[in-house]
Amino acid sequence: MHRLGGPDNPSGAVGYVFNVAMDRDCRRRGYSRACMQTLLGWYQQRGVTRVDLRTSRDGESLYRALGFVPTHSPTLRLVLPASP
Repeated sequence: MHRLGGPDNPSGAVGYVFNVAMDRDCRRRGYSRACMQTLLGWYQQRGVTRVDLRTSRDGESLYRALGFVPTHSPTLRLVLPASP
């Protein structure tokens, strides 16, 4: 994504990781780590210096091991009822 640049991210380029899922039988084999390391390298080659994601408790240890840290940015969400 490209957002308005700022002091901590002058280019405004932001990577975002979403919808990551791993079959329970395939966990703890290094697949997610390998995919993430490849993706992070791809982002670096393109000048992306910030990558955001949201994680489940199951995935948090992997992302922390890769250097991700918690942020204090609140999220607001509105769920609209389905149209009749």
